Amino acid sequence: MTMILVFLATLLLGVPISFSLGLTAVAGLYEMDPEFLIAIPQKLFATSNAYSMIAIPLFIMTGEIMGISGDIGRMMEFSRALIGRVKGGLAYVCLIVGTMIGGLLGMANAAAALLSTTLYPEMVKDKYAREFAAPFIAAVSVISPMIPPGLLFVIYGVASNTSIAAIFAAGFPTGIMIAMMLGLIVYAKGRNSDWPVSQTTTTHKEFLAISKRAAFSIFAPLMIFSFIAIGVCTPTEAAAVACVATFCVGTFVYKKIKFGDMKRILTSTAEISGAILIISAMGGVLGWNLTLAMIPQAIAVGIASISDNPLVILLIVQFFLFLVGMIMDSAPAVMILVPVFMPIMKRFDLDPVHFGLLMCLNLSIGLLTPPVGTVLYTTSAATGVPANRMIRAIWPWVGALMLVLSIITFLPQTVMWLPRLITQR
Repeated sequence: MTMILVFLATLLLGVPISFSLGLTAVAGLYEMDPEFLIAIPQKLFATSNAYSMIAIPLFIMTGEIMGISGDIGRMMEFSRALIGRVKGGLAYVCLIVGTMIGGLLGMANAAAALLSTTLYPEMVKDKYAREFAAPFIAAVSVISPMIPPGLLFVIYGVASNTSIAAIFAAGFPTGIMIAMMLGLIVYAKGRNSDWPVSQTTTTHKEFLAISKRAAFSIFAPLMIFSFIAIGVCTPTEAAAVACVATFCVGTFVYKKIKFGDMKRILTSTAEISGAILIISAMGGVLGWNLTLAMIPQAIAVGIASISDNPLVILLIVQFFLFLVGMIMDSAPAVMILVPVFMPIMKRFDLDPVHFGLLMCLNLSIGLLTPPVGTVLYTTSAATGVPANRMIRAIWPWVGALMLVLSIITFLPQTVMWLPRLITQR
């Protein structure tokens, strides 16, 4: 009870989530035995010192480098040429770009901010309703954590000791499935709307030239995933390869990166990585506290008393995760809840890769929902659409994403075929 009170009180007082997790852990450990406090520095270091965690700053740096080297612009140019003259073409361009930058950014908030500043003004200029464009961009940004190398998958893999490569493999078809679902909604809305026909026309020769310019931008994330999938390197090693490759291409091929840009790249990488790593470290201490208190085991016994059907158990856990996603950001939620739910998954012999995919997608959907939904408010701030109007218009998109979540829950083979194929090679 003390831990719950401390956690809720610090959240209500506006304490940063990392320190809220840390204070909650300190309160719980002190209540159990004050001598446990001596081990906190060791646990903080042990969580942050995981080899797989090195992938996080390296993938973030890769995204920063590709952003400066103009990869986003080349992706947009390629998407426009690919769509051609289609009614509502700019919406499809937004969807394609959002999917391609998923592997580039790896975080929903970053994707929402980027799409809001680049494509939203053009959608408004083309007479798309603001109440459609802004929520649509927010929904598209949820694809980003699903496309490898999604940083949320790295955090889950470290916290649960699950193969990050396998989770990446499950995330790739999930991201494509989300893009297809959102595309169907765009098509349905476009049939009865007055959206303009995109005016981009390219000859075969021009399209080949555009594709050649954008080839590295498009295939870099796929290259990273392929290296991991075929076993050439680990996710951490792939992150290092991607970082060096994007820097060399951006500097010597595209000639966009200058020596003076390195300070900005390194500073931004350090800021974003530091925020993620301190949350992970504090979450690791809290997870240790929960384990000592036998809370995960108690929850597992309680849930097991409801039903012995693994699917029912999975649905109960999914409902709880959706509620958590509405009030907490995804990264700290993963760190807190993995120690709680992994014993339940083991008890019912549920696949940790499948569960990790469901957890990350569920919590990512929560980024669109009030009261905390950070992607919702990021998009609102970047587009200027008031949050209350965003909230009213976001629910059809949330429903579409929940439909994808349901498909993956009841038909895991729709996405699990790829990780199983990789593990059997």
